[in-house]
Amino acid sequence: MAPRSPSIQSFFQPETMTMPRQMSTPMLASHEGVSTEVNATEHRVLHSWEPRDHYEMLQISKLVPGSGRICLVGRVVNFYEQPTPNKMPHAAKGCLKVHLRDDSGIILVRLWYAQVDYQLRLGQLVSLFATHISYVNPVGSTSRTVHTASYATTIFPEHDNSCYVDIQADAIYGALMRTPLGYDSEKQLAGLITLKSFIDGGHEVLDGKVLVFVKSVGGLTTKHGNSLEQVNVNISDDTCDAMLSLCGRSARSAAYWKTSHTILLISNPSFRFAKQPLLCLSPSTHVDVDPCMADAEWLRGFAQRLTAKEVVNVSFPARVFDIDAAAKADERLYFTLSDVDE
Repeated sequence: MAPRSPSIQSFFQPETMTMPRQMSTPMLASHEGVSTEVNATEHRVLHSWEPRDHYEMLQISKLVPGSGRICLVGRVVNFYEQPTPNKMPHAAKGCLKVHLRDDSGIILVRLWYAQVDYQLRLGQLVSLFATHISYVNPVGSTSRTVHTASYATTIFPEHDNSCYVDIQADAIYGALMRTPLGYDSEKQLAGLITLKSFIDGGHEVLDGKVLVFVKSVGGLTTKHGNSLEQVNVNISDDTCDAMLSLCGRSARSAAYWKTSHTILLISNPSFRFAKQPLLCLSPSTHVDVDPCMADAEWLRGFAQRLTAKEVVNVSFPARVFDIDAAAKADERLYFTLSDVDE
């Protein structure tokens, strides 16, 4: 009997293997010819799926335009909706343009949908099964940067059984693919500037990046419990504060961010100054949630130290009152709260 091939869990090296109810486990063929397993996890809206053939697991940088069954794993760094109203009962109702990033590059996924509501959010780990790859820009174009999607694919899982999208659970693969593109632990990340420098003119720089922590999150729902189409997030670093505006489906992401803990690496945000500095997401913006980098760890510690300094219960003033004399005195004075307040 041939030896059993390794599973995708051993490839990812998850921190824990406790999983909720599992769906089907399709078999994949990696580029070395070794078959691996993929477990569908927290995605419950789309139908269960079993591939009819082997899918080759590749990094984005290894993609070749053309037809072929491939599997990609990456994190959502941006997504926005392109509505296409159609009255036909089974026609596509819209298209989600999703930017997926792995440790090697970025791909644009045109995810068409009819009835399924894909609960995507920034920073999610997604497994993608597709049958065709194309270039985003014409061959020879010079408009690409390190944060530009080089490849694209189009999928419609509700109508095409050869493609699928599966949302993975962060509890299992929390640290996977969180290193920013181009990051070197011995050098500063190219294009990274402070929030104050970005506001003062750095937003005009190509591939400009800011590293911020979530200071507070605005209202997420209306008084009737409906999700808001726009959510404002107060962001900050060690230089100044600003506001990040999330619109449309990306506004759901803010519900999963923790104040003074979640770190955002925002590349190429659009900028305008209203009552306060306002950063917005454009189609060319990419957001890495909790990136694995030394500056992010330092900023998280800085944010938590600020929280500790802003506590309401201040320490009792020392060397102001003679506590021993007051406790042992023959005559004791009693004050009301109004007396103390004066």
